[in-house]
Amino acid sequence: MKREVCLGLSVCAVTVVLGACSVVSSTYPPPVNPFLSDAPALAKTTAVQPLRAALIWLEPQGIPAPPEAAQRALAEKIKNAFPAGKPLQIVGVVTIPVPAGDPLAEIRKASAPFNVREALVAMPNASEVSTPVWLKYGQNGSGVGTRTDSYISVTLVAVNLDTGAKRFSVVGNGEAGLLKMDYEDARPFYPRISPGRSSAFIYPREGNPFPPGEVRAVALEQAINGLIYELNQAIGS
Repeated sequence: MKREVCLGLSVCAVTVVLGACSVVSSTYPPPVNPFLSDAPALAKTTAVQPLRAALIWLEPQGIPAPPEAAQRALAEKIKNAFPAGKPLQIVGVVTIPVPAGDPLAEIRKASAPFNVREALVAMPNASEVSTPVWLKYGQNGSGVGTRTDSYISVTLVAVNLDTGAKRFSVVGNGEAGLLKMDYEDARPFYPRISPGRSSAFIYPREGNPFPPGEVRAVALEQAINGLIYELNQAIGS
């Protein structure tokens, strides 16, 4: 059984990448969204408030994406950050597969139950990098493991449902790292995932592995937090 750990700033440890001077750096995947082309950046847009919209979350295929349940939960997190009474009001959220045909027609169909004229269309993209590492910890501990860094970008585009005009776009990025020890007993370290480059904050019960894709879910939440911040700064406060 492999024991999973992630070394944050709160843990005294050294990781050495095996191979020829490899260095792990942030490599966010390019933004993707069927409505991104010609959509002005939110930072360069004026007069976008007030805005009442439905959030349409597009679930991608063929990428190392977080579990669908995590995507749906974090889409709800965006909605809950913009309730009634704010200049930006998100009245509902729907998650659908990326449209295979006319994306505007699919977005109109998904938004219909909410009786809105605007939709916020969000779509994540993800990439992962795995590297063998030699882990040293404490005074005498060491062992071979694998470092997996997950990078996620979430692109949100505001679309007028009547005309198809794109009002603005905004991108949030997130990352998280996971270290797996390749031997039976990794004590005194227990499973941890580190968001970004900060200290670890997730601690499953001793002996329990992380659910599949959990490190990706942490990276996605980091991206969502950034997205919410940008929207709040521009039109949500």
